[in-house]
Amino acid sequence: MLGHWIPSSRDRFTGADFDFITAVLARGDQRSHLAKLWDDPEALREMLDLKEVLRGLLESPSALQISPAFYFYVLVRHAFLQANLNDPDLADYVSGVMAKKLAMDAGDPLQNLAGGYTHTSDFIAIISSAHGRMRFHLQVAAGNQFLILTGLYPAFLKKRNERFGAPDIGFYESFARQAFRSAADNPEAPKNAPRHLLGALSEALPDARRSLNRMAEEYVFLGD
Repeated sequence: MLGHWIPSSRDRFTGADFDFITAVLARGDQRSHLAKLWDDPEALREMLDLKEVLRGLLESPSALQISPAFYFYVLVRHAFLQANLNDPDLADYVSGVMAKKLAMDAGDPLQNLAGGYTHTSDFIAIISSAHGRMRFHLQVAAGNQFLILTGLYPAFLKKRNERFGAPDIGFYESFARQAFRSAADNPEAPKNAPRHLLGALSEALPDARRSLNRMAEEYVFLGD
């Protein structure tokens, strides 16, 4: 699992999520056996990779009780698997960012998506004046912001491009990639920083972004 300050979904699963898995995959006395698998990270990953779990998430009324972390992890993981992005840590990180940002206090412009920074110039201004570990955290925040904007709100970026001449989605995707790469290479990063993961996300971002676009279009209603 990822460090406590790093967005993660698997660290935030709840009892209601287990009840959902039980309803989908087990019956009666099988619950105790499933509970043992729930505490095994590799077994849990294999369970959540089952298509029955995704189908249940989309079709079962019991899915209304699950946590945002579980909901987004299953959707992102299956979307990434379709794009051959097989590292579960990528899905864990991206879904953790989604769960955090879409439920964030509107008073935090670095985390809140709807009311936060949506122009690269905002981040460039604050990153350029930051030093040390703060610079690393701002680089990660910039990558996270534009990962979600390009992944879940491509129509918003397209409309702004057409109406106001703002940069297109490719520009923001490149900015997010560079932000994650800079964070991965930052010598002032915390010792527990997942450099490999941030670097892998930078490389995979074009495929990840397109996967999120399809996921948002097919499964997630977020408005305009």
